[in-house]
Amino acid sequence: MKKDEIKKLKAEHGTIYRLDIPTAEGEETLILKSLDRVTYSAGAKIMEKDELQAAELFLRSLTVGGTVDVEEIIKDFNALRAAAPLLVEIIAPKVGNVTKL
Repeated sequence: MKKDEIKKLKAEHGTIYRLDIPTAEGEETLILKSLDRVTYSAGAKIMEKDELQAAELFLRSLTVGGTVDVEEIIKDFNALRAAAPLLVEIIAPKVGNVTKL
């Protein structure tokens, strides 16, 4: 992905993430935008029952670009399994600190 394409995606979506996913044809890249509240809520409910279905939802909702169509990753079971743990950094809450004063 070219620098000007990345710059355009950042201007449109804010923070973006690059996922490099191994597939049978080689490594493919997806570009994802930051998680929003609606997607998080829907994904959290699905995650309780099926991690891969939640990964599908997150990938479909957050993908804004890449070297391959997101549906190709979703259809490839091994690629989807490889992508699921990569989503943790995007969907996991950021941890702060609490200090008693």
